[in-house]
Amino acid sequence: MNQKSLSVWLRVICAVGMLCTLFLSFMVMPMLGRAILYEYEELAWLYWPCLIFFWLTAAAVLAFLVLVWLIARDIGRDRSFTLVNARRLGACSVLALADTLLYVSAGCVLMAFHLAHFALIVLGVILCAVGAAVSVACAALSHLTRKAADMQSENDLTV
Repeated sequence: MNQKSLSVWLRVICAVGMLCTLFLSFMVMPMLGRAILYEYEELAWLYWPCLIFFWLTAAAVLAFLVLVWLIARDIGRDRSFTLVNARRLGACSVLALADTLLYVSAGCVLMAFHLAHFALIVLGVILCAVGAAVSVACAALSHLTRKAADMQSENDLTV
């Protein structure tokens, strides 16, 4: 796979991820919340806080995907190893970590109110493990991209 096709595939994946995130945020989650309210009217006070929480975490996911889109665009332009991309990967790491910490905090709040179902706890642990792994991977890629950009600039100076 050459750089152009890799760039296209990465951008297609980002676009699909963005569309799915928007669909979940503005269609599925509000409908799911209303369905839960229909069954459990005593949880009505949680509808808007949970929906706003989900929108905040979705905003972080969308920002992450925009950064990956920009990196993919640079890959297609044969500018993979730049300091800008290293900074973007660092920002992706921070966004993934922030999202993970938001979910940990939400889990603690739900447990404090005795609202955490076992399946929700398992799903939260899986989400947090994936978020932490993505954060670490992005931080490592940021470091390696920065090193490669430094080596590339040194080579450009010697030629």
